[in-house]
Amino acid sequence: MDIKLLANQYRKVFIILFVTFSAVTSVQAQHKSEEEIKRIQDAKVAIITNRLNLTAEQSAGFWPIYNEYSQKRREIHRAQRKIINDKKADGKTDDQVLNNLNEVQDLRQKDIDLEKEYQTKFLKVISASQVIELYKAERTFNDMLIQRLKQR
Repeated sequence: MDIKLLANQYRKVFIILFVTFSAVTSVQAQHKSEEEIKRIQDAKVAIITNRLNLTAEQSAGFWPIYNEYSQKRREIHRAQRKIINDKKADGKTDDQVLNNLNEVQDLRQKDIDLEKEYQTKFLKVISASQVIELYKAERTFNDMLIQRLKQR
């Protein structure tokens, strides 16, 4: 009887240790992921800052607008990925798949409309040449990020 009780206690301790270890590992992975995202964002800011040659006055006006623009674009892109990844064509009718395709196209149009809207806002604080450099810098950054991911 004492052996069963002791085994039961060991089992409970093992379960508690396992759950604790899993929780700590999850938190560490999340923290590492947050650090990685921060490093990526910092690299993007550095590339854009370097390419645009912003004055202090331009920088003060540009970054709040750009951060707002980036956040809205991320939301659109997440919605696109969600539709594409979550709504697979397997077992769906052509009408349902077509509806998903239309949703993705609508989101692409929103992305284009957003770019037009923010281009106007950017032009109030930076020059047209700097806006072009912004788009080039974003493309360069995205290409570099893709290359890095391929190397992993």
